Amino acid sequence: MGRPFLRAAGLGIGTLALAGPAGATGFELREQSAVGQGAAFAGAAARDDDPSMIFFNPAAMASLPGVQGAIVGSGIFPNAEAKSGSATRNAALGGSPITGSTGGDIGLDAFVPALHSTVQLAPDWHFGLSVTSPWGLVTKQAEDSIARYHALTSSLKTVNVTPAVSWQALPTLSLGIGLQIQYADARLSNAVDFGAIGAAQRIPGFVPGARDGRSTVTGDDTSVGFTLGAQWQPLAGTRLGLSFRSAMFHTLQGDAQFQGVPFPVSLSPSFANTAAQAKLVTPETVTLGLRQRIDERWTALAGLEWTNWSRFRDLTVNFANGRAPSVTEERWRDSVFASIGGEYRWNEALTLRAGFAYDQTPVREADRTPRIPDNDRYWLSAGASYQVNRNITLSAAYTHIFAPDATVNLQDPGPNNTNLFRGNLTSTYHASVDIVTAQLRFAF
Repeated sequence: MGRPFLRAAGLGIGTLALAGPAGATGFELREQSAVGQGAAFAGAAARDDDPSMIFFNPAAMASLPGVQGAIVGSGIFPNAEAKSGSATRNAALGGSPITGSTGGDIGLDAFVPALHSTVQLAPDWHFGLSVTSPWGLVTKQAEDSIARYHALTSSLKTVNVTPAVSWQALPTLSLGIGLQIQYADARLSNAVDFGAIGAAQRIPGFVPGARDGRSTVTGDDTSVGFTLGAQWQPLAGTRLGLSFRSAMFHTLQGDAQFQGVPFPVSLSPSFANTAAQAKLVTPETVTLGLRQRIDERWTALAGLEWTNWSRFRDLTVNFANGRAPSVTEERWRDSVFASIGGEYRWNEALTLRAGFAYDQTPVREADRTPRIPDNDRYWLSAGASYQVNRNITLSAAYTHIFAPDATVNLQDPGPNNTNLFRGNLTSTYHASVDIVTAQLRFAF
């Protein structure tokens, strides 16, 4: 009952970086503003014309008079379907095929809300508050998927409360700073091949694939970080923005539970339910934006964002009952999001927008998993704002995201690997995302 049971104890712990078909690569959610989304978030860090822009740069509120607010709702409609695939057990377990479906569409639709408000405290000082969900995703494999031993359900939800202040330091320079208070809640599960585990221990009657169970890990935590920003107007009609959002370090505290553990495997302490904890980092970002007014009707926008995904090298889950930790290597790389767009002011009330973006994946091809069938993405966005009256403005945006097919190729190197009972998996995913966002802005 020794080492194989300790290896099997890590099954289902997997990775808390729940990427897959979210609104952006990795597990980032940019959908915090219909105004920004309409131009594919080009120049978001340099915009100072809407309260939702304080998410991208806290210095943005320095140009907003009085009391203003924005209520934003985004519907994210992903499709990430496994087009083909095959799976086999480790050669040490006989190398037999893992039967089942390719998994179908693993993306689940989601609604992402956001709230933003700003108050002018003095001619040069503003206070703002944003409530957003900047990271998260839900994906779900079919129960009979050939990838079931690697992943079933993956869920990450975050809520950020960000109070911020801005200062108009010079007529052409504004500065901002904010506090991030972030709550994170994670849940992931996968099937466990107890038949293979029993067969490896030569328990009579145990056959690989005949006695599947499930492992589920849950955890949550609250962490604190900060955000900084600056906007500079070197020339009339030209505005540059630079912002920084800090990394957030979570220690997720929760439980590891196993269901369907057959006797006598259930006698092993490796499969007893226990408390567990894992480290999760939401990475820092640096965003540069340009907003250039061409004439009274046309405005050009451009943006560049760097995300420090290389912080995510591995995930280690520790257990309260002394069970061996589960270590999953990730080896993500830093990524960039580059966007260009423009606005056209049709008349005093109506403004039209469009934009294009390249969204680089942080997931290396060799490390791609069925929890993270991620690839580079390309955004096409369009949107509009209509000023109903001096106090109310309605905005809407639509984005279609498309990506090249992503191939998962996980080959277990041998019996000493912690993935021994997950098996080998080859699968190709086709992914796209549609995003529809609406926003109500009020100003007094």
